[in-house]
Amino acid sequence: MREPSSPLRRRSPESAAEIIWRDLRYAVRQLARARGFAAAAVLTLALGIGGTTAVFSIVEGALMRPLPYRDPKQLVVVWQTDAVHRASGAYFNSYREFEAFQAQSSSFESLAALSWATESKSTVWRGRPMDVLAIPASVDFFSLLGQSAGMGRTFARRDIDSSCTLVLSHHFWQEKLGAPADIAGQSMRLNESACNVVGVMPASFSFYPTTTDAWTLINSGSTYAAKPWQSMTGIFGRLKPGVSRAAAEAELAAIQAHVVQEAPPNLEEMRMWTPDVLGLQSNFIWLAGRNLRNGLWLLLTASGLMLLIATVNVGGLMLSRAMARARELAVRSALGSSRRRLYLQSLVESSLLAVCGTVAGLGLGYAAISWFRSVNPVELPPGAVISLDANVLFIAVAGGTLSCLVYAALPVWHNVRVNVNEALKSSGGNSSQTASRLRASRALVVVQIALSTVLVLAAVLVSISLSNLTSTKLGYRTDHLFTATVRLPGARFAKPEARVQFAKRLLQSLGEIPGVVSGAVASDYVPRGLYPLAIAGRPETHAAAPDVGMQAVSPSALATLKIPLLEGRTFDERDQQGTQQVAIINEALARKYFPGLDPPGHAIKWSRADDQTAPWLTVIGVAADVKTTTVFQEMGYVENPAVYRPLAQVAPASVMVIAAISNNTPVLEDVQRKVSDIDPTLVLSSVDAMHEEQAQVLSQPRFRAVLFGGFALLALVLALVGLYGSLSQTVARRNREISIRMSLGAGRRRVLFSVLREALSLTIAGAFAGGTCSALGMRITTGLFYGIRADGAGEFAGSLLILLLLTMACAVRPALRAASIDPIRALREE
Repeated sequence: MREPSSPLRRRSPESAAEIIWRDLRYAVRQLARARGFAAAAVLTLALGIGGTTAVFSIVEGALMRPLPYRDPKQLVVVWQTDAVHRASGAYFNSYREFEAFQAQSSSFESLAALSWATESKSTVWRGRPMDVLAIPASVDFFSLLGQSAGMGRTFARRDIDSSCTLVLSHHFWQEKLGAPADIAGQSMRLNESACNVVGVMPASFSFYPTTTDAWTLINSGSTYAAKPWQSMTGIFGRLKPGVSRAAAEAELAAIQAHVVQEAPPNLEEMRMWTPDVLGLQSNFIWLAGRNLRNGLWLLLTASGLMLLIATVNVGGLMLSRAMARARELAVRSALGSSRRRLYLQSLVESSLLAVCGTVAGLGLGYAAISWFRSVNPVELPPGAVISLDANVLFIAVAGGTLSCLVYAALPVWHNVRVNVNEALKSSGGNSSQTASRLRASRALVVVQIALSTVLVLAAVLVSISLSNLTSTKLGYRTDHLFTATVRLPGARFAKPEARVQFAKRLLQSLGEIPGVVSGAVASDYVPRGLYPLAIAGRPETHAAAPDVGMQAVSPSALATLKIPLLEGRTFDERDQQGTQQVAIINEALARKYFPGLDPPGHAIKWSRADDQTAPWLTVIGVAADVKTTTVFQEMGYVENPAVYRPLAQVAPASVMVIAAISNNTPVLEDVQRKVSDIDPTLVLSSVDAMHEEQAQVLSQPRFRAVLFGGFALLALVLALVGLYGSLSQTVARRNREISIRMSLGAGRRRVLFSVLREALSLTIAGAFAGGTCSALGMRITTGLFYGIRADGAGEFAGSLLILLLLTMACAVRPALRAASIDPIRALREE
């Protein structure tokens, strides 16, 4: 009979959970002994995952999340377009076309009109005057979106015959009106109209433009109904199930071809336009930023590269750690540990680092998202909600953990292939496995340098573009300048004489304000609009495309804005109501319409030649061009033809105060006081609009430059750390080889240059690969750059030179360490 085994010799099998728990405790002890390695790995992963998480949250919220309306995929917008602007639309529709589409189209469940081609209105609430951006909308607007009021109701059919009906935005009700609970049913005056407030929208509702304070109903007595061809509007619709945008567009084109024959002669150019049906969400993204979609995808790519660099860096760190622990693992293998067991232990350690890095990265990502929401550095589409939701969490955790584990498997794979006898006989400095690991380490460094090169070049290009945009001379004064707009209500300022008199009194009072060097009154600070131009005696200009802007100015405006007068005279007291109508044109108009001629003395019409309502104007001067922005181009400026008119002959319904001030003296309260002295009900609006508009133009390029710069800096630091670590490993592992070479006569200088040569070869290989990828990428992202040649050769060369210098500086210390080896001492220790 077989003797039963002793209890001391029996060992119960361990469960998988017990094995993992034991390995986890062992991994914690190992990482605690290598705190520097653990901290570097976790921080590196956290930076990569945090940046990717934050950028993906912005991309997901702005580009991928459906609009917060009922069945958002069925929502479209209708613009008028030409062949050049099919992707975005180019012009508003006339209200008459909307009426025809609504009555005759069968492709839509419903259509609604809404227009931001309007001016702000003024109101007085509880004794305080304020400006109100009230957007006209048709009765079906809110029902089209499937949206209800948060308080009260939205528009109803019975409101169409009312004089004025308002629905307020939540932010206006709360922040400007003080959140009165009984606002629904109260009356509010907009300019001279008494409006009935029927409701307040919930805080979650937004539509373009996001700065809207209120929506006012387009009723039967509005200008839209009285002058439908002169009233411009956007058209928003909900397609019927199964109807494509192309089919709806074809139907609208047929309807428009018939109704446009009713258009007045001065709107002849409308016959050349066609309807353009676009998805509402894609058009909202375009309206928020012409390059917003491409810019965000490019930033997401950059953050992905940053994450890839981080994981490669961690892979290099773990490979270095594996090389340092090769003898330990050999001993464990000799004592009976299987390769599977060693792999599992290393995998647990890698997973621990991945979890810590992912958790820290999510914390950094959440902090970055919170900062973005509080600062709002760029305009996002309506309805965009930036948050750390389940999709973002899944992508961040899955991507970060998977990337880390894949790269962490590299040193594990090398460790389980270790030759036990070879490792136990020596330190392994001359083994084939060590050489293989060194090659793997160098390959990782090349990958890091290549990826960081891509980010560095992108950061340099977008930063130079931003600098070019910022430093471009616009042709008019932008510093020490105060601007504000005054809306003139139609009831009290219906006659042109009243508006001219107000402008004269305001201009005179500006000179009485301390700190104002010179003052002017104009319709805007730059020419606006695109209108046709006819030249007397030149029939070929009578059907020209609308491309001319206009600005009404007081006689002092050009001098205040420092726009040089190149020829002729400026406006003066001779240019009044009832005198000869005059104009000053800019260089761009002179070049296009008066090539080789002297423009002063010629007669032009700021309209079609057959428009009997527009007078012929005598050109009295030529002014220098100014650069302006266009809605179709984010990165750059244009110099469109423009006509300046004397404000006394045009008398716009709103005027802009333009004051050149000394040393940025605050003049807002003084200007408001002067305006109130003339009319107590008037209030300044759009204060400092010039600088705000320029800041808006630069906001997205600046946002891209900051993020690209941050990613590039982090990537470059990680790449340099990886290079330094690789060279240090090389020197340490080649200690015996270098000692032998020096004993045989190799000089210290030769050893120094051999290490620097290795650093140079790694840098050149990585920079060449990264530069090639960047050159290819630049060809498809040219719209994101300004003032850079198509090939960007100068910027590429400068960036690569800086990268080369930094990497060589990083290689100096390992090279000096190699050159300072004492061969006799090193061989004795070996």
